[in-house]
Amino acid sequence: MEDRGSVRQWWMLGVLCLATLVVSLDITILNVALPTISESLHADTAELQWIVDSYSLAFAGAMLPAGLLGDRYGRKRILLAGLVVFLAASAWSALAGSMGSLIAARTLMGGGAAIVMPLTLAFVAATFADADRPKAIAVITAAIAGGLPLGPIVGGFLLEHFYWGSVFWINVPVVAVAVVAGAVLLRESVNPAAPRLDAVGAVLVVGAVVALVYGFISAPEVGWGSVRTVGLLAGSVLLLALFLWWERRVTDRLVDPGLFRNARFTWGTMAAVAVSVALFGVLFVVPQFLQAVQGNNAFGTGLRLVPLMGGLLVAGGVAGPLDRLIGTKLAVAGGLVVIAVGLVVLSRAAPDTGYGVTATGLGLAGLGVGAAMAPAMDAVTAEVGDEAGAGAAVTNTLRQVGGALAIAVLGSAMSAVYVDRLGSALTGLPESAADAARESVMAAAAVASGMGEQGAGLQAAAGSAFADAMAVVMLSCAAVVLLGAVLCLCFLPARAAGTVPGAASGRPVTA
Repeated sequence: MEDRGSVRQWWMLGVLCLATLVVSLDITILNVALPTISESLHADTAELQWIVDSYSLAFAGAMLPAGLLGDRYGRKRILLAGLVVFLAASAWSALAGSMGSLIAARTLMGGGAAIVMPLTLAFVAATFADADRPKAIAVITAAIAGGLPLGPIVGGFLLEHFYWGSVFWINVPVVAVAVVAGAVLLRESVNPAAPRLDAVGAVLVVGAVVALVYGFISAPEVGWGSVRTVGLLAGSVLLLALFLWWERRVTDRLVDPGLFRNARFTWGTMAAVAVSVALFGVLFVVPQFLQAVQGNNAFGTGLRLVPLMGGLLVAGGVAGPLDRLIGTKLAVAGGLVVIAVGLVVLSRAAPDTGYGVTATGLGLAGLGVGAAMAPAMDAVTAEVGDEAGAGAAVTNTLRQVGGALAIAVLGSAMSAVYVDRLGSALTGLPESAADAARESVMAAAAVASGMGEQGAGLQAAAGSAFADAMAVVMLSCAAVVLLGAVLCLCFLPARAAGTVPGAASGRPVTA
């Protein structure tokens, strides 16, 4: 752990934040561009879904081996390689002239992102001493989580002034700066005892994760009892069982099972997954509510998500000192409770509700995310030691998988509630228009806009139905984070073993 206490390590943190910010931003920036891409490249719904899903599948699947490769062959070397892949894939995406080319580019981009995300946290664990690490974790957590609501803002602005490829071109100069600055400022960090890459284990676990995520992603479209869904989920279980069987028989394991015997790692990871479920849930439904129900354009919708990012930044700034003062257990559990309160407030939003309700709910949710995520991730990174890349990869993979599964399950529940509440408002409509309105509130708004005065009733009914469905999603997410808070209070240790509260150095000392 070199260069501690120097100014250089904070410059290094700036490079890492730049890398994670652009990767995180790219998860949501595409959402506002999908209608324009559909029109420009003549894409159908399935192809648009694959633009999003290909990134998510590669992102979730490649993180575990990427973390181990960084530990063994050098975190700087592998991180810079991941950034170069992400940069090249961004340029390819912007230049794509067909949907097949764009989907392939997005898959490659997801692979690059999967390398970047765990290794940034590994660098923090390897670079910062215990006294400074919580502050560094809070900063990089803000960059990771802050990029999600920033995506629609940047995307909306770019689409108002440039063509759809601009949402990918924006990555190129930012990542180029990160690559050059990283080459100059980052110090190589290696775990000499890291095992060789278990190729068989990597294939099995990547297959299990991809099948699981894709099964849940496609289930709302093809049905939970369909052959595809059942086959994918069963295949995922089989591959995971084979992976666990294989890992017990090899020396160089992809995942050290001892990590999960560490309570701070296990329950810190669980808390991070609960936060991700809530954050993904908010970003899945609230932008649709602001745009399709309350009539804001893409850029205006992005601006109205700013309280989420503001609350996150405020809480992230005090998360480290709060963690040292009251301990990880109370800091994380308290943050999760604040998220739950924000979600309950968001569940009260209605089509005619003023923006103040939404802003309050978003602000509280952001405060809770910042207060809970930073100490949870600090607990995780503090426990992994030299296996920083592998440990961060495990946590981030579980977060990504948890978020994807939450979106699939909550999306199905939301769709069911929305269609049920829409009910009689579709009576008398042509069958094609009624079917379109059932698909989504965005489609219902498009149908209503073409019906003149008669469309006002459909617009109002669709908005009310979506608000009811959003309430179900928000309250379900609130239940998840409240359960997480209870589990943290029961099982998450307040402090690392052998540390004294408020120790001046922040380093472990003998009690």
